[in-house]
Amino acid sequence: MILVRYVLKELIGPFLASLFGITFLFVVDFLVKILDNVLSKGLPASTVIEIFVLNLAWMLSLSIPMAVLVASLMAFGRMSGDQEITAVKAAGISPLSLMRPVLLVALLLSVLMVVFNNWVLPEANHRSVELMNAVSRKKPHVFVDAGRLITQFPGVQLWVNRIDPVSGTLYGIQIFEMEKKGAPRIVYADSATMDYVDNGATLMLRLRSGETHLVDPDDNDNYFRIRFFSQDLAMQNVDDRLERRSRSYRSDREMPVEMMWEVVTDAREKYDSAAVQAKSRRLPTLMRMREIVIGDSIVPADAKSTAKLDSMRFVNELRKVRVQEASSMRATERVWGRMEGELKREAQYLVEIHKKFSTAFACFVFILIGAPLGIMARKGGIGTGILYSLAFFVIYWICLIGGENLADRLIVSPELAMWISNILIGVFGILLTRAMIRDRFTGNSIIRSFFGKIGRFGGRFIVFRAIGRFFSFVFGKIAELF
Repeated sequence: MILVRYVLKELIGPFLASLFGITFLFVVDFLVKILDNVLSKGLPASTVIEIFVLNLAWMLSLSIPMAVLVASLMAFGRMSGDQEITAVKAAGISPLSLMRPVLLVALLLSVLMVVFNNWVLPEANHRSVELMNAVSRKKPHVFVDAGRLITQFPGVQLWVNRIDPVSGTLYGIQIFEMEKKGAPRIVYADSATMDYVDNGATLMLRLRSGETHLVDPDDNDNYFRIRFFSQDLAMQNVDDRLERRSRSYRSDREMPVEMMWEVVTDAREKYDSAAVQAKSRRLPTLMRMREIVIGDSIVPADAKSTAKLDSMRFVNELRKVRVQEASSMRATERVWGRMEGELKREAQYLVEIHKKFSTAFACFVFILIGAPLGIMARKGGIGTGILYSLAFFVIYWICLIGGENLADRLIVSPELAMWISNILIGVFGILLTRAMIRDRFTGNSIIRSFFGKIGRFGGRFIVFRAIGRFFSFVFGKIAELF
């Protein structure tokens, strides 16, 4: 029990340090992307902190499994480097006994991550989207930029050719104001200035030297072209306050498993309905063609014999069926398009469902490779942890992202796409653990052998051979360094 507490205590420090470091990198990258827009809005500090906290959820869902790998590499590497692993072996205790409590803790952490990914993360994503939408509606004039279509104003789209950096005057104005019915009203102006009125609730564009083009909504034949020297255009509902609105729509990353499974069920039902519809559209024309060809059904009404139709009538009937067949084929192709769309929608949501579980159980899988590799390094420290962690992070995320893209394109199943990274790294970890137990643990040979087998498994597929040889070389070089 003392040894168990000692091992777990050794893991806490590296885990917290690596969790802080990895999360800090995500935070810096996130702040660089949104800092300019957030600061230009004049948001209060509480709102900025709320944006940060809501987005911290997805950062933690990624950084926690990574921190587990780094911590296991560094902790077991330090114990191996200080000959503590050798002392444990001399006492007749297998290194596997040191891994068992860590594996149990990692399994518990994986279960907690499943709960986090299924309940906390989707709700945080949903509230973050609602908040960012509210931020985008606040002071939309900060989005006005030359050479870009501005769509942040409600019901109005704005285009500006050039902006004077000193006076802020807009030049080459094109405004598309959407009407409730009929064509949009289009306004062209040579220049314009912007002013706030009604305590910042309305943005007033003061246009100079332009034209207004509009169509009568009651009679589309009436077209009006109005020239003006000066005209004011009010942008309604432009509020300087941060106005939050509830948002009922949720994307796949804003849903828990229960809601996504309802979407999957709906997609399957619509696919089955479309498949029945496709068969019902194709079958009548095919049966009609069969009847004409064998001459069983089309017989003159006053005929008493079973003679075949004459050649001219036979050709006319075939032409009619060909026209019907062409129309039926076009309709069937549209149905097939809907069927493919439903399949892709089902795959998209199944990918997200399995991703919640696969990324959570990566905590357990990473222990299988982190502990043996840490013992192998012997002089394990920050350098060892970073090198091995980066290498396996690359493998894991390449498999995960690549698998998601393949599943969305219906090339592989969502289950395989999301679990292949855990399977590959888990198998590698089992091989390393097995070699460690047998005390035949030489990192260079094990790593080269594993990825060499991947290359041979690819057979004639040059991509698999290249991947196997590449990682065999990289990991071999890393193992030689330590």
